[in-house]
Amino acid sequence: MQLIFADIEKCVKCNNCSEICPMRVIGIGEDGYPMAMRDAYKICINCGYCVDVCAVGALKHRVRKRSLNSGPALRRLKKIRANREKRRK
Repeated sequence: MQLIFADIEKCVKCNNCSEICPMRVIGIGEDGYPMAMRDAYKICINCGYCVDVCAVGALKHRVRKRSLNSGPALRRLKKIRANREKRRK
């Protein structure tokens, strides 16, 4: 299942999406374009940072339906949300 889609017509290969991803599911392919690692859908916490940081709107993210109600993903999500709130203040 593909989770992250990069529009190569728009992408400027800045790598911001791969650098900001807290779960490190976005890598850079040999062609310089972003690509999700294998099984990214199992690891991604749907924070949306990769989409938000893209200045040219080249990334799209498929939201998964799996729940994040437990485990390390939930703890990381809570931390990301807390940090996001701090930055907004």
